[in-house]
Parts: sequence; structure tokens; C-alpha cells
Amino acid sequence: FKAFHNYSMKQAIEEEYILDVLENYTTYKSYYKIKAESEKFAEKKYETKQANKKIKSYVEGNILAINDKAKIMIDHFTTNVRHLINSRAKAMVVTKSIESAMKYKDSFDNYLKESNLPYKAIVAFSGKKAHYKTGEEMTENDMNNFPDGNNDIPEQFNKDEYKFLIVASKYQTGFDQPLLHTMYVD
Repeated sequence: FKAFHNYSMKQAIEEEYILDVLENYTTYKSYYKIKAESEKFAEKKYETKQANKKIKSYVEGNILAINDKAKIMIDHFTTNVRHLINSRAKAMVVTKSIESAMKYKDSFDNYLKESNLPYKAIVAFSGKKAHYKTGEEMTENDMNNFPDGNNDIPEQFNKDEYKFLIVASKYQTGFDQPLLHTMYVD
């Protein structure tokens, strides 16, 4: 005890003879604040999950991602499906929302044109929706813009040039099309 008593507190700490108890000192008031913040953080874990869902939804619905997925589907169809059912096979693309269906329709139209493929896509949804680019209220008829003015989707989809039917909450069950071979689900 006498030897220790001759040490100064600072020297004892520096020589690691004792620990500096004030190094991790926290007042009760500070501890309470830290605890309250950590509880808020625990609540934010739920908010983080919600934020991650929103981020995931944004990324999946982003036009660049949809352009890439459209290319993959069209390339898969061209390579693996088009020759089936005496080269008359068709495909359906199931989307999660009308906005996604609109984006897919535009992406399909652009890629089919770029690739000089002789196919066309039809979009099917109920009601009206503001177009993601223009904000203009559009129906499926506005987007399909069939050249002959006949807006009957099942009748139009029977034509050979229409190979893709892009749907949002429509025609997902009970669509009677014997040439429908492949379904892509986003």
C-alpha cells in the first residue's frame, strides 16, 4: 500500500498499474439520453425495413431496370420460345402495377424496334393511369394504339405480329389463348 501511495494517480494510470475509471465515465443524465436514443434507433429498425422496401420498389420499378429486364425477356423469347407451336408461340408478362405495365410496354416497343424484330407488344390494364413520363392520363387503348382501331385485346393478340401481352391485374387468370406458351412474372 505504501508503494502505491507514492504514485500519483496519473502515473499509476500511465504505467497501467490501475485503470482510468473516468475514461468511460457517463453521467446518469447522459446515460438516460443514450438509452432514449437507442430506443428510438430500435424503432427506426422498422422504419429502415420500410425504407428498404421503398428503395427496392424504386429500383425494381426504375425504367433502366425495366429496360434491362425487357431485353432479357425478349432475348429469351427469341432464342427459346418463338419457334415453338409451329413458330406461333406467344408470351405474357405479368407486372405488379399499371405504371410498371406502361414502362414495360414502352421498353418492349423500343427494344423490339432497335432489334428489328417483327414482333409487337400489347398492354392490358383496367381504367386510366397517368403516364410515368408525360403525366397524361392514358388507357390501355391509348397505349396500344391499334392501327385498325379495333381495341379488342384478345382479338388483336390472335394476330401473328403480337407476341407479348403485358398485363397489370388483368388477364392473369382465365385468359383463353392457345398460343400462349410462356409467362414472365416481374
